[in-house]
Amino acid sequence: MKVNTKVRYGLRAILQIADCYGGDPVPISTISESQEISGKYLEQVVGTLRKAGLIRSRKGVRGGYTLARDPGEINLWEIILALDSHTSLVDCVEDPQVCDRSDDCLTRSIWTLLSRRMQEFWESFTLADLLVTMRESGEMKLSQLTDLEQG
Repeated sequence: MKVNTKVRYGLRAILQIADCYGGDPVPISTISESQEISGKYLEQVVGTLRKAGLIRSRKGVRGGYTLARDPGEINLWEIILALDSHTSLVDCVEDPQVCDRSDDCLTRSIWTLLSRRMQEFWESFTLADLLVTMRESGEMKLSQLTDLEQG
């Protein structure tokens, strides 16, 4: 599984929204500026998160985005699934019909197990977990997540 740009940007955006949970909505312009993400592309990303029921939008002068649920109730796998339809390491894991050898392939079971373990890993972390870690490390500047993406 390769984490694509949409997932990386979406995670940064939803983390910034989660950081303001319980407060005022976060305007898209604020997210765009602080995360250095194109406003036009960010609109697509947050639109996808909204359609998935992870965030809500409010229009108007005091409008913006809020989480649809508590940060402790949203795990990273939900975010990844919302933003990327291709989450398996190998195509045959999701669709065995793409490979003639999938029924007797020696390695397909390994790819299936690894895909399942990766999903379990992502499910084990919530937005609240990431926020706690960021606060404990003193790194509340969410734009610093770029370093984690590249490292």
